[in-house]
Amino acid sequence: MQNDQPQETEKLILADKGTRFGHNIIDTIGFYFVVFLHAMILDEWLGIMPEGGSDWFGIYFFFLYVMFHALFEYFFGKTPGKFLTKTKVVKKDGSKPTFLNILGRNTARLIPFDPLSYLFSERGWHDQISNTYVVMDRKK
Repeated sequence: MQNDQPQETEKLILADKGTRFGHNIIDTIGFYFVVFLHAMILDEWLGIMPEGGSDWFGIYFFFLYVMFHALFEYFFGKTPGKFLTKTKVVKKDGSKPTFLNILGRNTARLIPFDPLSYLFSERGWHDQISNTYVVMDRKK
């Protein structure tokens, strides 16, 4: 049987479901704030926001969603919500994930019902697909 826990020299503690739910709520609020800012820039300043929406805006929305999380996780190892909940994203050995790990992780967030995958395992589908872990950050 495969061990799903990280293995490394310093013991990593997986973030519990409540903590992950908390940083998800915080990140969702932060993401929608970014969407609001982008909509203001596209509409008010550049005048290119379509009235009834359009296909390109849907694609842009998904791109923005993936990149919001990916850029924070790649450069800082955590999103704003993970900063507040003192968690971070790592590979199984505790090292920093590559950009491809992070990009895969955050693209997998677009899978329908990904948030419900936590009902069936300790790690969501986007964690399992990208072989990443969300652990407690012990840095003070």
